[in-house]
Amino acid sequence: MEANLKKTNKKSPNISIESNDIKLSYLGITMFARLDMRRPNEKKTYPIRIRIIHNRSTRDYGTKQYANEHDWRKILSSRPKGNFAEKKIIINDLLQRAFNIVHEMDSFTFSKFNEVYLNKQSNDKHNIYNWYDDKIKELRENGQLSTALTYEYSKKSLKEFDKKEVLTFDQITLNFLKKYEKQMKNPSTVGIYLRPLKHIFNRASEDPTNFIIDSPFKRYKIPSPRNIKKALTKDELKSIYEYKAQEGSPEEYYKDIWLFSYFANGINMKDICRLRYSNIKGDSMELRRAKTMNSNKDTKPINIVLTDDLVRIIEDYGSQPKVKDNYIFNFLQKGMSEEQEMAAVKQATKQVNKYIKRVATKLEIGIEVSTYTARHSFATILKNAGVAPSFIGESLGHSSLKTTEGYLGSFETDQRIENINKLKDW
Repeated sequence: MEANLKKTNKKSPNISIESNDIKLSYLGITMFARLDMRRPNEKKTYPIRIRIIHNRSTRDYGTKQYANEHDWRKILSSRPKGNFAEKKIIINDLLQRAFNIVHEMDSFTFSKFNEVYLNKQSNDKHNIYNWYDDKIKELRENGQLSTALTYEYSKKSLKEFDKKEVLTFDQITLNFLKKYEKQMKNPSTVGIYLRPLKHIFNRASEDPTNFIIDSPFKRYKIPSPRNIKKALTKDELKSIYEYKAQEGSPEEYYKDIWLFSYFANGINMKDICRLRYSNIKGDSMELRRAKTMNSNKDTKPINIVLTDDLVRIIEDYGSQPKVKDNYIFNFLQKGMSEEQEMAAVKQATKQVNKYIKRVATKLEIGIEVSTYTARHSFATILKNAGVAPSFIGESLGHSSLKTTEGYLGSFETDQRIENINKLKDW
């Protein structure tokens, strides 16, 4: 509901100083400065905020000013001196600015108010895009370039939808998210772009200033991707395995790299590219997934049984010399920057997908086959063979592994070999 403001009846704001705040009222809209005593900072002082109330809805705005209880009373006094007087002037100026914006509006809504009030504060925490920029910078510094790109795409998508340079938290309502979802149409895309936004809300709610009153994600469920069949059947896997490509051709090479992923616990191309001979430990390989290395530091390494097929692929295509520090496959080079490494992994993935799709087409396999199909097929074949989900989860390096291990424990080497051998149970 909007508050109608008649410009013909302009009157001065009613400013009053009370025992605990400075108040300004205008046509049913209350604005006041207050000492937010919920959480002290390291200096044991509290933030001073501008609070606006309209139709029982409340919004808080930072002032970059802080005080303890004793200083706050000094600021509120009729004749404050020195630093207290300066703080009072700043607060009154902010209140006056808020009043002037409200006074010029034909009808009041927080969205309209924020558009003007926050647009002049590009560094303000209410602007969601500033939080995106901070998160993207953090991810890049941690070497998580792929995740950083996801946040950049999410930010770009929101800007294209809202068509404004400033997007504030209070503008992201349940209705906003529903309209965004309807425009995007593809549930997978909606999920990819809205999960970063949800993380931004969660991150902002943990901020010491705690300026977010409520999150729309408490009432909005991000749509799940459509359940598309991505796993191959045993017969389809067997046909790929037995497919005879021209010897020495790119088709033969990239088909074998795809099979390497399938037999190696379904690891993705980034992990394959990053494999070094130092990952080989006797009759197995151990690695930590690049995807979860930064976010889940306590997870166990993935243990991959070195089957005859994996040994054969390493023997056929492994780089020379076979020293610990060398990459097993020649997708990456030592000394690459993070950006160069990401580009190389992307190119390797593109090539594997290109040639495995050609093979699948020749074999008349009815679904689109990609590097992800190898991972999904690894899990599905073992599941259908009756292998315990805890073993599959451990082999895939899932983040919930710790909970599973706490109940069932790890698997012995003989059991690992027996389970892995089922991958060729055709």
